[in-house]
Amino acid sequence: MTLPPLYLEGLTQRALRGQEQLHVYKLGLVEAILKEALRADEAQGAAAIRSAAQTALDVLRWEPRRS
Repeated sequence: MTLPPLYLEGLTQRALRGQEQLHVYKLGLVEAILKEALRADEAQGAAAIRSAAQTALDVLRWEPRRS
């Protein structure tokens, strides 16, 4: 799973605040990712939506590393 560094930093920081904060952040990221894909240029179409859906799934599957 490859997520942008900015997403990883946000996920890591929210995980330190607890599960509830992490889940709220994940849902916000997923919403933003999918909204951006829906606004994608017609030429990008299905490929942009597929890529965004995969990124959204990666965000939802992300779990903090256990120490």
